[in-house]
Amino acid sequence: MEEEEDRRKRRREKNKVAAARCRNKKKERTDFLQRESERLEVMNADLKAQIEELKHERQQLILMLNRHRPTCIVRTDSVKTPESESNPLLEQLSRK
Repeated sequence: MEEEEDRRKRRREKNKVAAARCRNKKKERTDFLQRESERLEVMNADLKAQIEELKHERQQLILMLNRHRPTCIVRTDSVKTPESESNPLLEQLSRK
């Protein structure tokens, strides 16, 4: 009977240690995932800000190009602009 009780105690102790180890491992994993999530959120916000900056820069460059075209000596038909970026005022001028 005493041996059985000792085995039970040892088994419970082992189980207790294993459960604690499992809880610690789960907590470490959760903490890691939380930190990774925060890092990716910051990175995502930075990339979104960069996209906005690049969109603004692109618009400025398109505006500069459209302002330059009327005085440009390079033939305008050699430079193609996507339809969505064409300037209707410049198109009217080129037709005349």
